[in-house]
Amino acid sequence: MSNQSLLEKISSTDSLISAWRGINKSHEDSKGLSGLTIEAFANTLDNRIPAISSQLISNKYKFSKNKAVVIQKDNGKFRPLQIPEVHDRVVLKSLATEMESQFKTLLQGSQGVSFAYQKHIGVRDAIDKMKSIYDSGYKIILEADIVNFFGEVNKQTLLETAIYPNLPDETLNFLLHDALNQELGGIDRLNKEHRYLFENINTGIPQGNALSPLLSNIYLAPFDRFMIENGYKLIRYADDFIVLCRDFKEAEKCYKIIFEFIKDELNLRLHPIEEKDKTRILNPCQDKFSFLSIEFNGKDIFPSEKSVHRLRNKVRSICHDRYEYPTLLDLSISLKNCLDGWVSAFFYTQIERYEKELETLINRQLYFGLDRMMWKLTKKSLSKVPYEFREKGQSNLCLSHEQRVNSGIPLISDLIKQKRKINNAS
Repeated sequence: MSNQSLLEKISSTDSLISAWRGINKSHEDSKGLSGLTIEAFANTLDNRIPAISSQLISNKYKFSKNKAVVIQKDNGKFRPLQIPEVHDRVVLKSLATEMESQFKTLLQGSQGVSFAYQKHIGVRDAIDKMKSIYDSGYKIILEADIVNFFGEVNKQTLLETAIYPNLPDETLNFLLHDALNQELGGIDRLNKEHRYLFENINTGIPQGNALSPLLSNIYLAPFDRFMIENGYKLIRYADDFIVLCRDFKEAEKCYKIIFEFIKDELNLRLHPIEEKDKTRILNPCQDKFSFLSIEFNGKDIFPSEKSVHRLRNKVRSICHDRYEYPTLLDLSISLKNCLDGWVSAFFYTQIERYEKELETLINRQLYFGLDRMMWKLTKKSLSKVPYEFREKGQSNLCLSHEQRVNSGIPLISDLIKQKRKINNAS
């Protein structure tokens, strides 16, 4: 096995099957331009994997065009994404897995400061580290963001200077190049005001590509080393990062040093502090501060208002969309998954502060959902929305607590207990 080339490793059926198991299948309707779904691919897996393997090892594999899509960010702006075909996702995942192994030592140099796209660590670890550093006396936070990071990284320079020279052979070079330069299709299907987002898209690292997270960490590894060597308390999650400082003077000095390093060494731009938006210096006890969808006030951590807002909108969408969720079973499964996912992301925070509001929202939206399905609800199965959550000019009816329990839709409190119990047991 040790004499295998890199291409032989990523082309084996075992590697491809492992990659298939590792790709995100949570959005079954997510598909490329061909329309081939995760389900359809899975139904013919026994034929597809050997075919992909054969094409790869003979250097005949060709990546398909990606599908151009846009998603709305929390700030109302839109982010361009490129959605690969399912078979391309499998190949990209196999490539990414092998690349992670090859660059393991490099990435270990960022240990303790980089928390995105790595095994066994994530947002919670970043937040725990932030809280620990803050409690040790670093009370002022420099919050920073790189301008259009994925779009402005020169991927060809990245490949030629940081990737190719550090691989044991050249068998993956052409495949890696093609993987990061897939053609784009479907732009004509987008609204005209969104098409400009894909201008010069071939310059940067494509978002939506399984290699992109790894490449971002490789590209920013020199920044991590620089910060560690100079004793700065950096916490980075992809291109979003904060630095905890002892006072405002130290934070101002740190900003100037980082600004120059990002510009001179990485050929990127930091959002200027003068904009007072994405880059700023703050005291969380006095200024509203959130990082990675977690709000921190200098004492407590809890879900950010934006994350709660997203949950509210998702619950409303599930309960009101008669086309996507036409039956009670569809609605129930989707709502359970939605709540479970949200609580899983935030159970370690003070999530209880939103519990009453969210339970009321769920009970009310369930009432609307059942009403649109023409369910006959008795007075015993209904209740009134608590006064503080009532909306002017709207009915105050909602599902009763008893009916909610009987509905099979879990209570937020029960989900929190369940997640914390599992966490404590592990």
